[in-house]
Amino acid sequence: MKRLLFSILLILTSLTTLAQKTNKEEWLPTGVWPFLNQKFKVGIIYAGIVRPSKTQVPCNIHIGTQALLYSKGDTIMEALPGSVYRIEFPDETYIAINGNSFGKIVHEDSVGKVIRVRELDKDEMENRRKDASLLGSFNLMGNGDFTGMNIDLSGQYDPHPEEKPLPATDTYYYIFKNELFLANEKNILSRIDQSRRREYRAYTRSAEVISSSEKSMVKQWIDFFVNYSKNNSIKR
Repeated sequence: MKRLLFSILLILTSLTTLAQKTNKEEWLPTGVWPFLNQKFKVGIIYAGIVRPSKTQVPCNIHIGTQALLYSKGDTIMEALPGSVYRIEFPDETYIAINGNSFGKIVHEDSVGKVIRVRELDKDEMENRRKDASLLGSFNLMGNGDFTGMNIDLSGQYDPHPEEKPLPATDTYYYIFKNELFLANEKNILSRIDQSRRREYRAYTRSAEVISSSEKSMVKQWIDFFVNYSKNNSIKR
């Protein structure tokens, strides 16, 4: 009986660990598949300022060039952030940031937005350039040449477990009152009331805050922009 209970407990523990691992795992681009999403997904592409257009096609974002790749018939097309300003997938939305990258909206409320830009860490890539397994068969920095890549538009691509993720870096931006700015200490301090600056400095130096994590960047936004805005503590 004890052995049976132990076996059941072991199975339940293993299943819980597996579930936690699966929930925490996030797709990271590889040398063979250097895209922000594991699969090409049908999305709505918004382009053009003078003549706005909206197109629904399978698409994905390349981490090295920050270009949007999408299908047009049997051809894979490329669009840069300067020509496309918004991409809406069923479960996530990206917007163009400063005309040179695409950022994912990780939080949005009545006050503004928190944006994450995930890019190839070129310095780390340079350090690891001799590792052929990172490079795969694809041109990471891109030159508009995608003829050597087999892109499965049906979304059935399944990376091999031995493929190593590319080194990536995340940068966060805030949009407050239609103003986009890099979410760093200097920019935030210049936008909150002077009476809150000491509190903010103490907050960012707290052991609980990891400035590069999405969770802390969203919490920082809520604590110092959303909540303070309701109390009229944000500079107008």
